[in-house]
This record gives sequence, structure tokens and C-alpha cells, in this order.
Amino acid sequence: MDKRDAGTAKAPVPMYTKVGWVLAWVVMAVIGTMILHNCATSIIYGRKTEPQQVEAFHQDGLRDGRAGQGPHLQGDGVNNPILRKAYNKGYRDGVDQGPRQESPGSGR
Repeated sequence: MDKRDAGTAKAPVPMYTKVGWVLAWVVMAVIGTMILHNCATSIIYGRKTEPQQVEAFHQDGLRDGRAGQGPHLQGDGVNNPILRKAYNKGYRDGVDQGPRQESPGSGR
């Protein structure tokens, strides 16, 4: 008796399944590469950036957000992800706080 007749033989894997496996691995490799790139740039710029710079960019963002201006990131912050993040956080905090206004009863 032939093994194929006994029902123990495995059917070949369809081509669309093989293509799906390859595409899944490619997508996972691309996402993994993006994550590693992000981690590497954070480590590199983290070593180069001084805490005073980070605080200055946060204050600039805070000031621009309170003023109601659009974000105006300039200088080193354009290429440095840590400074860009500090500026954006300050900007969001400034927008949340809104413009500073004197209350009517405070000018005694």
C-alpha cells in the first residue's frame, strides 16, 4: 500500500501562504530596523545634549505656546530629537495654559 493512499502524506504548502510568510518577515524586519534606528539616535543625541539646552528649548516652546503662535523650532532642535521633544512638550504645555492674562480684581 502506498503512503499517499493511507492519508499520512502532507499536502504541499500553497504559494500564497509562502508569500504571506515572506511579507510578514519583511514587515517585521522593517519595523525592527526603525525601532533600532530610533534607539540609536536617542542614545547618540542623549550623550551630546546638555540639560541646559533641553530646559531652554522647553521654555521656548512654553513661551510660543502661551503666545498662541505656531511652533517655531529653530537651530539645533530641528535635527536633535531630544531638543525637538522638549520644545514640543513645552509648546503643548503652553497651549494648555493659554495666554497669561491679568484677572480684573488683581490690580488693586
